[in-house]
Amino acid sequence: MTVELDKNSIKTLIGLITVEIDRLGEAKEKYGFYDPGYFYKLVDIRSKLMAMPLAEELPSAFSNEQWQE
Repeated sequence: MTVELDKNSIKTLIGLITVEIDRLGEAKEKYGFYDPGYFYKLVDIRSKLMAMPLAEELPSAFSNEQWQE
């Protein structure tokens, strides 16, 4: 299954992941501990989302005339 994300959806996901990363930082300050594996997984997901090409930015490989032929 393929899902096409628009610019706003990706920004929302990045924002939610950033909030969770911030919450981990607050937990570390408060308790002195956090799960580094979870932290790095969140950072990895956020990095992949930030590098994801957006549907509006993808150039068309074929012109409209070529599709009609």
